Amino acid sequence: MIDNKISAKKLVKWYESQKRPLPWRANRNPYPIWISEIMLQQTTTKAVIDYFHRFLNRFPNIESLASADLSDVYEMWAGLGYYSRARNIHKAAKILSHTGFPESYKELLNLPGFGPYTSRAVSSQAFGEKVGVVDGNVNRVYCRIFNDTSDWWISTTQAKIQKWADELCQYQNPSDMNQALMELGATVCTSKSPTCLICPWSKDCSSFKLQTQNTVPKARPKKEKEIWIWSPEVYFNSKNEFLLIENNDVTFLKNKWVFPGNASKVKKKPQNYDYKHTITNHEIYVSVSKIKSKPKITSDKNCFVDIKNLSKKSPFSLMKKAAEFIVSK
Repeated sequence: MIDNKISAKKLVKWYESQKRPLPWRANRNPYPIWISEIMLQQTTTKAVIDYFHRFLNRFPNIESLASADLSDVYEMWAGLGYYSRARNIHKAAKILSHTGFPESYKELLNLPGFGPYTSRAVSSQAFGEKVGVVDGNVNRVYCRIFNDTSDWWISTTQAKIQKWADELCQYQNPSDMNQALMELGATVCTSKSPTCLICPWSKDCSSFKLQTQNTVPKARPKKEKEIWIWSPEVYFNSKNEFLLIENNDVTFLKNKWVFPGNASKVKKKPQNYDYKHTITNHEIYVSVSKIKSKPKITSDKNCFVDIKNLSKKSPFSLMKKAAEFIVSK
């Protein structure tokens, strides 16, 4: 039987001596904490650090972010992917610049882009609210501590994990407790080759006792990938600017600025293509062509942009690759 009070104290003590010196841990200012938490979704900590510094240098506070153009936010976000995150922080900043940060996760949930995880992370780290956070690291630690082989991603198991994380925060500073739990998963209780012998919880860990840590947690079924062929047609005007249209047809980069061209979903990958790109469950095989005459425009919205400003209008890696490919030809 695990004693949560003792376990919490043990883990925070370990965290105080072993935590990484990450820049968003420098203080309890909710703004950088929030930005870091959004960036860390779908992106590794190592990759985020440089983006975090650049973003905060450009937008040092809520007011500067709120007053910026979305294109400038996109430019600073370029390379991080999942651009709905950038749109939502811009929307939320406009609200927060007038209201200030709410201090409870329930109030934070009302803001654009603030889901259960982000809201709890900001309220606990910035304001000391005694609520736990649950991310992929916490899910993994939980499953191994209790040797839980159930479907961890379903709502009933997630509710159990959330209850456990919340209880741990009642015994220690919630900011330290949450970060300690995530740090354990990120650096020790890793998905592959966990270093159990240096884990502060190894004596309490059911998976370690049973030596099942390499098979727990249960693998989540992967969503089947869709195979797409995209044939962008790159047209330059007399000013050497790209023609872009708003994509109203293709499921990837929906309603975003892209090169005109055709896209089709297929069953097998093509034999000939210029490069491959992946967006979530879309496997995209790209064949780029440069055209001399302006194509027939199927979208009501279109514009021209030079390559220097492409990342402001269309900051997506798929577009950057296509532009660089055609320019290098």
